[in-house]
Amino acid sequence: MQWIFMLIGLVLGWILDESFSDALLGALLGLGIGQAVHIARLGSKAAEQHLLLEQTQVALNAVQQRLALLEVSSVKASESGEPIASESVAPPAFTLDEIPVETPELIWDLPAELEPITTAATESSQPLPADVWKPEPVAREPAIPRGPNFIDRAISGARAWLFGGNTVLRVGVVLLFLGLAFLLRYATEGMVVPIELRYAGVAAAALGLLGLGWWLRHRNTHYALMLQGTGIAVLYLTVFAAMRLHPLLDPTAALGLLVAVTVFSAILAITQDSLALACVAALGGFAAPILTSTGAGNHVALFSYFALLNAGILAIAWFKAWRLLNLIGFVGTFGIGFAWGLRSYTPELLWSTEPFLILFFLMYLAIGLLFARRKLLEMSDAPEDDSREALLRWSARKGDYVDGTMLFGPPLVGFGLQFALVQHLEFAAAFSALALGMIYMGLARLLMGGRALLLAETCLALGVIFASLAIPLGLDARWTSAAWAVEGAGIFWLGLRQQRPLARAFALLLQLGSALAFLSELRIGESSLLDGSLLGALMLGIALLFSFYQLRQASPEHTAQWERKGLPVLACLGLTFLYLLAPLFFFTHGTAISWALAGLVTLFVGLRLQSRTFLFTAFAVQLLGGALFLLRLQGAGGESAAVFSAGWSGLLSASLIGLALIAGMLLAARDEMVRSDVRLLRGLSVVLLAGLVLINLAVLFVLPWQTASAVWAASGLFIIWLSLYLKQRVSFVFGLLLQVIGGAAFLFAGPDLLGPLVSEGLKPLAHSGFWTPLVLGLAALVGAWRLQLGNHASAFDVLSLQRLSEVLLVWGAGWWALAWVSEVLRFAPVSLQATLLLAVASLSVALWTLLALRLKWSSLGLLCTLLIPAAGVVMLTGWHSRYHPAASFGWLAWAAVFVVHFVSLKRLAPTLLVRAVSTAHVLGCWLLIGVLALELRYGLLLLSEQYNAWRWLGWAILPSLYLVLMAAPRTWPWPVSAYPREYRLYAAAPLALLMLGWFWLANAASDGTAEPLPYMPLINPLELGLLFALFGVYVWSRSAMTPLAIRKDYAEHATQLIAGVSLFVFFTALVMRTAHHWGGVPFEVDALLESMLVQAGLSIVWTLMALSLMIGGHLRHRREVWLIGAALIGVVVAKLFFVELSNRGGLARIVSFIGVGVLLLVVGYFAPLPPKRAEAVPESEKPAPETEGVSS
Repeated sequence: MQWIFMLIGLVLGWILDESFSDALLGALLGLGIGQAVHIARLGSKAAEQHLLLEQTQVALNAVQQRLALLEVSSVKASESGEPIASESVAPPAFTLDEIPVETPELIWDLPAELEPITTAATESSQPLPADVWKPEPVAREPAIPRGPNFIDRAISGARAWLFGGNTVLRVGVVLLFLGLAFLLRYATEGMVVPIELRYAGVAAAALGLLGLGWWLRHRNTHYALMLQGTGIAVLYLTVFAAMRLHPLLDPTAALGLLVAVTVFSAILAITQDSLALACVAALGGFAAPILTSTGAGNHVALFSYFALLNAGILAIAWFKAWRLLNLIGFVGTFGIGFAWGLRSYTPELLWSTEPFLILFFLMYLAIGLLFARRKLLEMSDAPEDDSREALLRWSARKGDYVDGTMLFGPPLVGFGLQFALVQHLEFAAAFSALALGMIYMGLARLLMGGRALLLAETCLALGVIFASLAIPLGLDARWTSAAWAVEGAGIFWLGLRQQRPLARAFALLLQLGSALAFLSELRIGESSLLDGSLLGALMLGIALLFSFYQLRQASPEHTAQWERKGLPVLACLGLTFLYLLAPLFFFTHGTAISWALAGLVTLFVGLRLQSRTFLFTAFAVQLLGGALFLLRLQGAGGESAAVFSAGWSGLLSASLIGLALIAGMLLAARDEMVRSDVRLLRGLSVVLLAGLVLINLAVLFVLPWQTASAVWAASGLFIIWLSLYLKQRVSFVFGLLLQVIGGAAFLFAGPDLLGPLVSEGLKPLAHSGFWTPLVLGLAALVGAWRLQLGNHASAFDVLSLQRLSEVLLVWGAGWWALAWVSEVLRFAPVSLQATLLLAVASLSVALWTLLALRLKWSSLGLLCTLLIPAAGVVMLTGWHSRYHPAASFGWLAWAAVFVVHFVSLKRLAPTLLVRAVSTAHVLGCWLLIGVLALELRYGLLLLSEQYNAWRWLGWAILPSLYLVLMAAPRTWPWPVSAYPREYRLYAAAPLALLMLGWFWLANAASDGTAEPLPYMPLINPLELGLLFALFGVYVWSRSAMTPLAIRKDYAEHATQLIAGVSLFVFFTALVMRTAHHWGGVPFEVDALLESMLVQAGLSIVWTLMALSLMIGGHLRHRREVWLIGAALIGVVVAKLFFVELSNRGGLARIVSFIGVGVLLLVVGYFAPLPPKRAEAVPESEKPAPETEGVSS
């Protein structure tokens, strides 16, 4: 039946707009309705199966009781040793209940050939298993394979629909419907039969389908209903096409016919108890005025017609509980009415529209009640106890009698439409909501006490909701928030007294709505921080706290779990609205101070109530007050020396807020509950930290940054000392942070550290810009040394003072470096800056090495390993195109760097981590090779003014030589002998990758010019350097197989592949460079590729390479190598035909073809394809050696 709905929707969608999208939308809508009908049928079948299952379970229980009786009798007989007889069995001590279900008679007599029970019981030849109740092992079922994807499911669904069930019927219906539809639409194309006769024939066919379906209704119900549905669809289509496609019917007559078809369909549905036919009738009835609409806009006639339709649906609802039919009527009535209102409604049409809206609302309210009535009449298991709790539990279990759509849809949709109708009238919406609330509360009063208790509770909730909605519709947000708050508190109290969870939930939602209404009216005030309703904030706070107190006093048995979890939310919201009184009265300073004091009061009340929520809220509002105070700070302007403009008033305000925070912390820390709660202790730590921050921030209202940084330093030292004495971790950390903030303040307000000083007459190393960061660094280094010695106070065990010492060490070293770097950049010439920085770094690391050895300070020794990274940074900052590392005494500075580096590593190695030492050696090796390569590059730059091959060679000679040396198996002195893996593997691997990249880049970018030397292929500096670099990478790669733990065959193949591809690219570029120097071809990609001289050279060289590969593969029996050569030959041959062949009459083409041909002859004679390694040929079958070459 659902496919008939889909076809109806498809054709109607196509006819309405003649577009694929509308047709698809109509088909989907029809299919959805059909699926809903199908689901409803499945639900009824499931209910029947559930009833049958219950009856089967009762019968099974009876069988189990009989088996238990037999087992008891057999055990007694085996103990007495007498045979079992039916007469000797004593009657059971219990009786079985009568089963009200007819069950088949069971046969209890055992077969004659079975052994008597006594014999089987006394037989001991076969012992029982250890655990007779343990089930036998079951073979594990195979894993369920993964389900099909979306496309497979779609194809399977289409196949199942087409080939599942009555396929012939479905296909016949589809073809018949589509054929008729096409006949009507294309009736004028090549046909001589009159149009009227054709329409009559189609209508007769539809009536024939209806008659045949009616005649077969008792023989094959499914078949008959499908035929009837098809007939009704064809009738709808015929009438519509006769009106729209051809002027055979006027709209009035078409509407009458459609209504007649609708009534006829409804009669068929009721008489045959077919929901599907009823839905078809309803859909046709609501579609009729849309299909026959002329645009006249007579809404009275339209709504009168809908009233008749809904009256029919209401009458059906008295006999049938067809939810889908009710839903179609509801959506059709209010949906079409809403569409009409959007297009045509004006306030002048109110009094002709309002009665219909009220009528439709009352109709669907009655339909929802009738649905509940029919469902309740079908239930026969109502509880005997008529108490409210028992009835409510029973009706909650039987909640399917309440149709949510019909219960909530009419009031929600109806009130929405009513609001749209009367929005131009003052207070009309409020009185409408109030009237709707009174209707539902009256309905709830009538339904109380019976089976429909759940329905009554729902109606009561709807009544209260709409009555509450009347308040904001008639009053402003201020009165709404106050009224809703008080109403919510009262309903919550009443819900607790009467144990109504739904009422309590609604009360909480009402209070939430009150809060939202209040917050929507908040604005930035002119006479205070915020502008809003004082009464609303006060009433909301009191109401929420009242609800919190009532819920807290209620017993847990009478409240739900979610309500107990909502206690903190109620308390927080109530206190929040009380706190909002402060910004409604005061500006920033007054609000911040009020919140700090309110937090103290809340803290006191929370300690009395033993409420953690109050304590957290108190901490939060105090912190919020401090944050508000900080956010509204303004900088001082003009000649004021202070940082902020508030002056002494700001000093007093910040001090007062800070003292209030600290006082709250001290007050809470005395309570046993607080001391036993880790979260509260963390909150106390945050509060203490905020108080210290505000107190130390107060000095900025009367002092400048420079003075404040000194005050903070002194305050930080004092806090650290006091914290160590009192074993307070939070204040200890704050003291450390205060030192850091003091340094940051100096950076913010001090002189330009990396530029020239503003004041004149200052000398190097004799001004505060140098000594202040130097002293900060020394102080931090001394503090780090003190912390790394350890601390005996148990309160600081968790802080990991060793890590804190390391952080402070880095902080101090940073200040030390900043002092020296800034001083060098200020006063030293540009040419000497890099040398001086390297010297300072070398001397500093040498000093730190001595201290680390003397004090046995491993962290300071680890800091010494940063010399190489620092030197690398200096080299990068001084880099330019003609960088000369040895210039301006740079050779001395670099020598000092490497001497200090290697000496410090050798002396500090026993105290450092192995990974740190390894990293330092690798970085030192890289930097040493880099400095020497830069120096060699500079020397080669002097040989030529232009950018040529000499500059390329400067980068590669020393790294390639290093790779060759590290690949040698000989033993090298320290440090290579002490750290072979670092130097032979870790340092060499990146260099190998770098050299391979340099090989490809230089090979592609350089033309090989090396003035004053002439260009000679293979023996020019560039190509010798390329081959040397590739050789270094190759020999190192082969030697690195064992340390890298790579399979030898894989590593060899990868190395050979990389080397082979690199050599191929090398010889290709060699041909191009030769053509450039000897043939005058410009060294540009386009010119080189267009040159036939280059193409001929490539053909010859590639063939020579292929020849060497094929011969080598043949001699070494390497089939894959021979195949690579053959593939290269194939490329050459293809290039000859597609590239060289275009050069008609050119000498290059002749050379290419002759040369390649000769070489191919040589290959075919000397290098045939070697056999596969897996093929083992017996000696007897081996052929005699041939004297001629075999071409493959």
